Order: sequence, then C-alpha cells, then structure tokens
Amino acid sequence: MLPVIADSVYTDNKNSDAAKQFAEWAQSAPYHLVVEAYADCHRDNNIDDSFIRTLGQLDRYYLGVFLCNRHDMLHPWIYERCREVESDRDRHLDLWARFHYKSSIITFLGCVQEVLCDPDITIGLISFSAKQAKPFLRQIMQEFEGNQKLCDLYPDILWEKPRQQAPKWAENEGICVKRNSNPKEQTIEAHGLVDGQPTGRHFNLIVYDDVVVQEAVNTPEQIAKTTTQWELSLNLGSTHGPRFQYAGTRYSYGDTYGTILQRAAVKPRIHPATHNGQMDGTPVFLEQERWEEIKKTTSTYVVACQQLLNPIAGSDLAFKAEWWNEWEIRPYTMNVYIMVDPANSKSKTSNRTAIAVVGVDANYNKYLLDGVCHRLQLSERWDTLKKIRKRWKRAQGVREVKIGYERYGAQSDIDHFKQMMTIEGSSFPIYELNWVGGGGSQSKKDRIQRLEPDLKDGSFFFPYPTDKRNLTSAQEDMIERNQDFLISRKINCIDEEGKVYDVTEWMRNNEYNLFPTVHPDFLDAMSRIYDMDPIPPITRSYRTLEPAREATY
Repeated sequence: MLPVIADSVYTDNKNSDAAKQFAEWAQSAPYHLVVEAYADCHRDNNIDDSFIRTLGQLDRYYLGVFLCNRHDMLHPWIYERCREVESDRDRHLDLWARFHYKSSIITFLGCVQEVLCDPDITIGLISFSAKQAKPFLRQIMQEFEGNQKLCDLYPDILWEKPRQQAPKWAENEGICVKRNSNPKEQTIEAHGLVDGQPTGRHFNLIVYDDVVVQEAVNTPEQIAKTTTQWELSLNLGSTHGPRFQYAGTRYSYGDTYGTILQRAAVKPRIHPATHNGQMDGTPVFLEQERWEEIKKTTSTYVVACQQLLNPIAGSDLAFKAEWWNEWEIRPYTMNVYIMVDPANSKSKTSNRTAIAVVGVDANYNKYLLDGVCHRLQLSERWDTLKKIRKRWKRAQGVREVKIGYERYGAQSDIDHFKQMMTIEGSSFPIYELNWVGGGGSQSKKDRIQRLEPDLKDGSFFFPYPTDKRNLTSAQEDMIERNQDFLISRKINCIDEEGKVYDVTEWMRNNEYNLFPTVHPDFLDAMSRIYDMDPIPPITRSYRTLEPAREATY
C-alpha cells in the first residue's frame, strides 16, 4: 500500500502521476526488473524532478538506494523486506536478525519518508534509553543536513541551513522541518523508554526500536520494569488514530517482546538469519563465511536470540518444561541440605538472598522442600536460617540436616552467626561452599547446568501446589494415616516489600523458564546440593546397634 502524500507537498502534474503509477507497479515487481527500471528513469531525459520527488515520497526502496545513496541495500532480500514493510507499516513487531537492516528500513528510511509525505507529522523515536535513541535521530538529522539532493527536491520541507534556520535542531530537543502547524512536539524527537520517557507528549507516530536490550533482561525486575514502561509509553500516542511501529531483536524468551506477542498487541513479522530458522540453515542475507564466523565466535544462546530470534533454539542451555516434576508426598526418611547464596543489599537492583532446602532420599532422588528468595539484611539472614534449620531438625523422618554457605559471602556472615550462636547458647556447623569445577570457574550458569541430568531423568522434584480443598487421593491417604506432615505445601514467604509470594512458582516463572538469560539466584542455590556431597539417609534398627555376641565354646 502506497503512503498518502499530504496535499500541501504533493506535486500535481503528469510526471507525478507517472511516478505514482511506477510506484504501484514496483510494489509487486521483482527486484532485478525494478532496479533496472530505476536506472532507466535516471537516463530518460523526459523524467524531471517532480517525478523523482514523488517517487521518493512513495517508494521507500528508491528513496534509500537512489536518493539517500544507500547502495549497500542493493540486495534482493533487503528489497523484499522493504516491500513487505511498505505493504503494512503499522502495528507490527518486526523481529529481524541482527545486521539485517531493520533499523535502516523501518526507523531511518521510514521516518524520512513519513516526513517527506507529511511535514506536519510528529514522530517519537523510542529506545530502551535516551542514549540509545539519539543515534537514530542523529542519522536522520545528518541526512537532512548533508544530502543536497534531498534539499533540492524538497525545498518546501527541508531547511537549507537547519542549524541556523530551524526552530529546533538538536538531539536532546528534537528536529523541526518546515511545517504549517505548530504543535508542542517537534517533527521528530528521541526518547528513552525506561530512562528518559517524556510526559505531556503525544505523537502521531511512535517508532519503537531496540526497546529490549541486554540491560532489560538481566533480572525479572528489569523485565517487569521494561514491560511496565512500554505500557505507559502507549499513552504518548496522539488522541486520534495513533500509529505504532516496532523493530527489534530478541534477548530472552521472557522479555518484553515476548509479552507483547503473548498479548497479541501487534502482528509479528519475524525474519531469522537462516532460511529455516535453525543453526544449520542457509543464511538469507549474510555471506556463508560471515555466518560461520558468527556461530564460531558467539555463544549458542546469543545466536539463538539475536540471529534466529528464537531463544528456545538455544535449548542446549535451557531447561525444558517437561523436566519439571512435582512431588505430592515426600519420602518419610530423608537427609536435608540447606544451601545459602547470600546477597548483601536490600536495594531493588541487588541480587536476592536464596536459601534452598533440598531433601535426598534412599535412591538419591532430590526434593525441593523449603526456601526463600528475596532480599535480606544480615540479621534477617541469621533469623531465617535458624528458623529453617530448626523446622527441619524437628521434622519427622529427617536423619541429618547440613548447612552450606556460599564461599564469597560466607566469612563475614559466619563470623556474625558464630557470635549469635554464643549469645543464644546454640551451636551448629556451617560448611563453606566452593565449587571445585574445572579451571576454577565460578560461573553461575555452569554451576546450574549440573542440575540438568537429575532434571532430565526425573530424579529432581518440586513441591506440588497442594489445595486443601482439593487433595489428591495419595494426600488423603496420608491424612488417614496421620502422616499429613509428608504432604507437599506451597513455600509461601514474605519479601522485603511485605508481599507474599510462592517460592516455587516464582522460581519457575522467573528463573527456570528463563534460564540462562537472567540472574538465577535460587537455581544457583539449588545447584549447590552437588557441593554438599549428599548421601542417602541411613536407617538403623536397634538390633544393628547391639554388640555382637561372643562365641561360645
């Protein structure tokens, strides 16, 4: 579909009508014919500036290659993407592989074309931060300033010396072309989504480009904040018929783009780097040598996100949904291990203190029994650890309770704990946890990967979310036997903000399903079970404790 040219900037003559007919034909014509036709137009003496001007307004590919001198876009795949975007510009989420010209086609050329078709338009360029949005605006500014061909073709829209003549012409404040109206918004402004989102602005068109970046997916809070800020940014649209366009690249399965797709807020337009969206596919645009280099120098997960646009394609690092097994009734006899991964701050940007309580049965099966995962001060860590230990020391069937503490947070904390033990008249050992993996690496992701064999073969279990009003038959049987203490229960805790949360549910939604793209504090604490040298419980009878009878002669 061709864009609409405002009456104030439409040249009404035969050559302009011819340009319109040419643009309509080019929308569906093959690449090589269109490029040859472009060249023929420039060799035709009957073609004047009004034809070139109108064609530049209506044909984005022509605007880019011939008027903005983007000869690097002379490629059939780029041509097809340009035509695809032109056919349906708004309310699409264009997720294209990195290095595949999405910003050039949608943000740069798209904004230039919008202004040339209607100089009274107001456009908001939104990226994750204002710092990341300004380069997009800077590129457009430089094109309007330095492209004499554009200035000569559109003198009624573009300033000859914009830095001296334009009412506004700066990265921080935006740029203003020649226009008939005088809204408070500039023609194009650049703002941040999370950092620097404006208030009191209402744009005809909002272009979101790279609102999800690495900083937006490091923690569940950052993902939630980015999503919330996106929701708020929708209010920046104009009162009547606001338009929205999205361009980006995936960073995580659970990122804001994933939320946008789940809500069906826009239509997805996804173009991975290969023809089949797989590692072994044929590259659609990059040279084979370049594609091999990317795969060799970049981690599998990053390639899956950034090039294949499918975080699940990096499944060699991700935990599968079918590996999640739940226990309704725990074994009676168990050894219990308490692993602590402390965080020394309660600020919203800090990691959480994770305490994972895992039971081991006689067959080496592992059961998540208890835990916390929120921000705690040192005194709160002591109180919490003491209560959890006391709870499981008294639990029926538990043979041993052993505590391990993360090495890099252990010394100062343990010194405090020893002091509190002396004051309170109780004492118990706390073992320092240090992963002795190959090369001395202390990577959380590598540690957590050790969970994979147990998860995969179904020997690691998570608590079933028991509903007292709807017990399973096995749970009802335990109640009849007066062994309801073996029934699974939700691990409900109160976080640093006073909110109640289910540890298991939180960990599954924010760490298990998103690993390895977030800081997985609780999964890391769970993985420390392998540093505790866990052993199955030993059941002793009184007979085995009696001394052997002496031989009779």
